Amino acid sequence: MKSHMGAIAFAVLTLVAPVSAQAQTFEEVRGGILAQSCCGQGSNKEGGVGLNAEIVLTSPDILSILGSPKPIFGATIATDGDATSQFYGAFEWDINLSPKFFFAAGAGGAVHTGETDDFDPIADAARVDDTLFLGCRVQFRIHGNLGYRLNERFNLLGTWSHMSNAGLCNENEGLDHLGLRLGYKF
Repeated sequence: MKSHMGAIAFAVLTLVAPVSAQAQTFEEVRGGILAQSCCGQGSNKEGGVGLNAEIVLTSPDILSILGSPKPIFGATIATDGDATSQFYGAFEWDINLSPKFFFAAGAGGAVHTGETDDFDPIADAARVDDTLFLGCRVQFRIHGNLGYRLNERFNLLGTWSHMSNAGLCNENEGLDHLGLRLGYKF
């Protein structure tokens, strides 16, 4: 399952290339450490942390009808060999709360490396406590950031994300991350 990482990354890049080609510039890069499987239905079923990297693009003019969301693309790579990694793309809207604080939230899709088989109570009894059953390979993903501007270039972000198939597949435990990231604005 983990050997498909390269193919999954290629598929995500193929799907998001048309949107990123319309964006004018890279606006920000972000990176940090996230607690793996921290909260939600599948809490604590996976160990380790997720290493996150993300790029934020300037909103293309065509997205002005949606409030000018910024396209974002990223990956969260699990440090525990049995945990789920994901590649994602989304649109993100932000709101200034003060000169220093801001809130940003977004929605999009993700492709992951986790378990997609249907849960079988007999065959999977030994794995029920430590395996997230996610159902579909492609998932919906939402996220939120509470940010603090350290200066004009650097931001500190408290981040939460949730990946789920929204009930489109038989199994839907979902995967949540919570952590801290540092952003650098160009």
